[in-house]
Order: sequence, then C-alpha cells, then structure tokens
Amino acid sequence: MSIATPEAGRPRRGRLYIVIGAILTVLAFATAAGLASLSLLQTNTNGTRVVVARNAIGARTKIQASDLMLSSVNPAPPQSFTHVDAVAGKGARVDIPAGSPVTANLIAPAGDVLSSSDVAFLPIPSGFVAVTVPTGEQVGVGGYPQVGDRITMLATLNTSVFGASPPVPVVRTVFTNLDIIRVGPVASQAASGVPSSLTLLMTGCDAEYLFWLLNNSVLKYALESFSDYSATPTQPDPACPKLSSAGGVGPKQVDNRWHFTSG
Repeated sequence: MSIATPEAGRPRRGRLYIVIGAILTVLAFATAAGLASLSLLQTNTNGTRVVVARNAIGARTKIQASDLMLSSVNPAPPQSFTHVDAVAGKGARVDIPAGSPVTANLIAPAGDVLSSSDVAFLPIPSGFVAVTVPTGEQVGVGGYPQVGDRITMLATLNTSVFGASPPVPVVRTVFTNLDIIRVGPVASQAASGVPSSLTLLMTGCDAEYLFWLLNNSVLKYALESFSDYSATPTQPDPACPKLSSAGGVGPKQVDNRWHFTSG
C-alpha cells in the first residue's frame, strides 16, 4: 500500500493553475475585444456631436445660442463645430434650415456678414431691386436698424402737390417690412457711428413710388419688432413680377394708393 506524498500532488495542482490562468487570459482578451467592438460600433452609429441649427436661421441675421444645439452626425461634415459658443454671435451668410450642420462656410463675423468682402453681389431675388435711402439719427431710429432688420416708412407731404385746396400737411405710412440688406456705403461697413444710408430690398414698382416720395415728401423710418418680420422674398412678387412691370408714377398714382387727399 502506497502513501501519497506532498510531492505527488504538486504537479496536479500546477496543471490546474495553468488551465485556470489560460481560461482567465482568454476571458480577459474576449472582454477587451468586446468592449473595443462596442466602442467602435457606438462611434459608427452615433457619429460626432456637432453644432446644428435648432430652428431655421434666416440669411443675414445674427445667430443666437438659442438657435443652435449639438447633434450627432455621421460622418461629421468638413468645417463643422463641436461647441455652440464657436457659432453663437456670428452672422448667417445664407438661409440655414433647421437640423442642418452649421459649418464655417455658412457663417461670418456678425459685423461683416454683408460686407463687400463677404459676398460678390447683393442678395436680390428675381423681380426685385436694391435702393438706397438717406438716414441719420433722427430719421433712422438713432442708427439702430441693422442688416436683416425690417423698417416701416412714413411720408409727410403737403397736399398742394396733388393740387388740393386748401393744402394741408399729411402723414401716411407708405411702406412696411422693408428688408435692410446693407447699412452705409461699402467703404464704411466696419465704421462706427450712425450710418448715412440704408440699402433696401423692394420691387421695381415700389421703387418708383419710393423715388417719387423721396423727391416730394419727408421720409422717416420706424424699426419693426423682429416678431413681425415677414420672410425674405425668394420669388418674384405676383403684383410686380418683372422689372418691366413698373409703369411710371405721378401724383395721381401716389394719391390713389395712399389717399393723401381724402380723410
């Protein structure tokens, strides 16, 4: 009868330790591979969180932080941003639809959004024209109107221009929602102080009325609430679809439109 010795049990325990170690090594490798695959899968699925437009952002407007949010996009577009602060306060060069990534080519410093170096031409839709009117502190709401704002225009004139008797001074609101596309002349886009002119967007037909009023009345402007702004036109106005639609303006047409001599 043989008696087991400690030396006889040692090889068995050694082999057991080796097997357990090998199993643990395989499990550790499999776990690491699984985590790496999961991380890669999440990256491919979720993409990169970049700045996108929370709501539609109109061209030539200053972008607020509330207009932006972070959203996962895969793949991330070139020139995209990963922080809202990098975009907030800038100006939109073009209309940016809601949900679209805001990239560097779509924005400009707010003060330069419509500078001569920013775009090669004025943003004038078909059937519209750009006209420049004089402004100043008293005429133009203290210089507060900026690019992308809308103004209302009021005309003061004496009805003698229409041959009315007795002549009286009359004030009428003649235009509303006029879109400002430039402030001041090109050379002073970055200059401080109250600008000397505003460049407005309007139809060719309205431009004729405006120039008649510039020659025969005193015009002043009122700055509208941003909540009352209408959409920037992108299509011709059915009432004046072509530049050739303008047919000339005189006292009769002006009085028929705004009734200076009645009431």
